[in-house]
This record gives sequence, structure tokens and C-alpha cells, in this order.
Amino acid sequence: MWQVDVVTETRGFESLRAEWTALVDRCPQATVFQSFEWLYAWWGELGSRGLGRSLHLVTVRDDDGTLVGLAPMMKSRSLISRVSFLGTGVSDYHDVIAEPDRGRQVCAAIYGYLSSSKSWQIADFSQLREGSLLRANPPGKGFCLVWQDFELERCPYLPFPTEPTADANWQALLKQYSRKMRSHIGYYERKLRALYEVDIGYIDDERMIDEAMSALFELHRRRWNKRWLPGVLGGASMQQFHRRAARELVARGALRLHYIKLDGQYQALLYCFAFHDRTCYYQGGFEPTLARLSLGSVLTASAIRQAVEEGRSEFDFLRGDEPYKQRWTQGQARFNARRLVAKSGTAYLAFATLECRIASAIEMRLKEFMHHVYSKEPRSRLASASQEPEGEA
Repeated sequence: MWQVDVVTETRGFESLRAEWTALVDRCPQATVFQSFEWLYAWWGELGSRGLGRSLHLVTVRDDDGTLVGLAPMMKSRSLISRVSFLGTGVSDYHDVIAEPDRGRQVCAAIYGYLSSSKSWQIADFSQLREGSLLRANPPGKGFCLVWQDFELERCPYLPFPTEPTADANWQALLKQYSRKMRSHIGYYERKLRALYEVDIGYIDDERMIDEAMSALFELHRRRWNKRWLPGVLGGASMQQFHRRAARELVARGALRLHYIKLDGQYQALLYCFAFHDRTCYYQGGFEPTLARLSLGSVLTASAIRQAVEEGRSEFDFLRGDEPYKQRWTQGQARFNARRLVAKSGTAYLAFATLECRIASAIEMRLKEFMHHVYSKEPRSRLASASQEPEGEA
């Protein structure tokens, strides 16, 4: 009995803002990557500029017109017509958005729409995290659809203790680490304060965003240029997207742009999001000439403590299995998945499966190369003891 519609115009996207935000706030599985702010900025700065792309926002409303579900998708065409999530490539998690306790019905409504629509050949749902609504609800037998799931990257995370106070939580969390690791974090912060005038904090003022984001981009660029690589924040359009998203998210109260200033200058920044019950660490930038002072470790410890004090339940390091993440999380991780869906009786699923396997093999080789690059770099005492790359958290 629910009404399923498709929004294909940017004006229609903008008109959903209030309902979208309210639905995300009610949906416990939603992450910052399903927020209106993140996806509208992405579509405006990156998505709409891609050749052959068009909006395809699938809305689900109950019989009184209330928005109870949303699949933030787009259509693209190369060899085949494909529907996929907005934000693909920059978002670590994707999912549909649904009213609490209506996830199964919303997913069924979306699969029902896909089953009846003739405008696509493959639905490519990448980066579905454990616990996501779509991953928990595959197409049932009542739909003329075939599907296949593939395991993707590890997503390390640090769950917090459940002590009665923030200070007790922080102390309990520290006890999980070795005495040597705790000592080294304190040592490097004391060393910084002995050498410089030190300011450690985070930005929650929109007037300071542009300056701090410029420093993040520059530090990230310098870090990656040492490896003869541009870094993922290098392009002008990408930087404009992140500036726009950061301004929107700080107004929502979801941005945590942590920083270390030494003698008044930004020398390390962590680009993080605080959303629902978790804080996520998205990217970092660190002054490469100060790598042996382990700025990343000092700033990450500060960011984790801030998340504890805010009452979050975990610190999520998002996609990637870099050694520094393993050190902080002590091996705790979830796995993302990719789901390919096609109409029954077509060969499109086989084609997309082959394409997926080839892409995964290329990505694996690239990551092996990057781990090799990390292993060749000089490290601080703390980094060397923990296999942490220079300058990273």
C-alpha cells in the first residue's frame, strides 16, 4: 500500500531536505554518508558532472504521505545501464534509509520497484556495512531478481567501554593498551609542549572551516607527494566537495575537524564525523618533516578521548586495513560487502560479476603497493614499535 516514486531533478532533491534529515535522524543504521548534507554536496560538486549520470532517488511513503524510506541512487550508463548509490567512491558506507522497525518493508518496496522498472540492467550496491538495512534484507523469492554478494574491505573500529562516567570510560579504554604504548603517547605530547606552543582541539565554528580545510589539503598533499602520488584529496573538484560538505556538517553539529597547532600553525589535522552513536575518522593530514614527533598518534588519542567524552559508543576508522588502524583497534573489524542485483533470466549479473572480480584484483594489487610504500618510510619510536606509517595516526 506504500507509494514509491523516483526523483530525477536537482530541485526535487533539494525539496526533500527537511524530510530526508528527519528520516536520517530517526534511522539508527544511518551514517553521515547517508546524510542530506554529504550527498547533496557530492551531487553538486562531483556526481552531476559525470557523463551519463542522472539522479534516481527512490522515495517510499506510507498511506498518509509520510516519508518512511529512501534509496539515494543515481543512474549511469557505460556498456550497461546501472543504478548505484550517490556518493560512490567517496563514501565508506552506503545504505537505504528507513523508519525504525520498517527496514524490511522499505527494502521490499525498493526491490519491488527495481523488479518492475525497465530502466536498468544492474543494481550495484557497494560498501554495505555490517548491520546495514539493505545487506540484512536481500531480495526475496517474490521478486524477479537474482543477486550475488561479495566481501569487500575490513573496517577497523574501536568500541568503547560502558562505564558510568566519561572519565571512567577513558581510563578503562587506556587499560586495553600496553604500558609502553600509553607511555609513548604521553611522551610525544610532552615533547611537543617542550618544543613549541601547542594548541590541540577541534573546530566547530563555520568561520574557521575554509582555513582549516586548506591546511588539511596542503598537509595531505605534501604527505602523499613524498611518495610521488597525488593523494585522494588532490583534485580541485574533490576539494570543493569537501569544503562544501564540511560547512554543511559543521552547521549540523556533525563535523569534528581535530587539529594540532604548533606556534600558531596547523601541523596536523584529522577530518572526522560525529554522527549518531559513533565518531568516524575519514582522512588526515600531517606535516611530513615532523613525522618523528608522531603527531598523528597524539591527535588520534585526543580525538578518541573527545568521542568518549561525548558519549559515543565507538571510534570507527572506516575502510582500509592499514597497520596504524590495527594498532588502535587491536584487530577488531567489520567487513563491507558489495551486492549486485539483476533481473532473472538475463546475463547481466554474470557480466557485472566478472567486472567486479577484475576491479577487486586491481584494487588488491594497488593496496599491496601502498603497503610496500608505507614500509619504506622512516617512523617515530611509537610508529616503529607498532608498524605505524610515518606521520599517520
